Amino acid sequence: MAELQREEDRQRKRISYHHYGVPLDDVLINMAATGPDPVSDEVVRRDEAVRLYEAISKLTPIQRRRVMMLLEDMNCWQIAKAEGRDPSVIYRSVEKSFLRLRILLKG
Repeated sequence: MAELQREEDRQRKRISYHHYGVPLDDVLINMAATGPDPVSDEVVRRDEAVRLYEAISKLTPIQRRRVMMLLEDMNCWQIAKAEGRDPSVIYRSVEKSFLRLRILLKG
């Protein structure tokens, strides 16, 4: 669960950084200065997690398995070793999975 929390925080910071076109450090400083709103943050976090897992469920079974392995802190090399595949195959599959997730999450 801690891994999911870290990933959600990382994604939220990344989206904030790219959305507003300001340096990530400025966003973090602003967030620290204004203070967190724990209630709304928790609601947003849960909504984002639900949307993410709904989108993951729409991937192919292989893509879904590999994305879940990534969420469990495995890297492409470890996934390749576990599946007995070449790392480049895993990397391309994961790359396509993330492209698909971006499309699913935008809609």
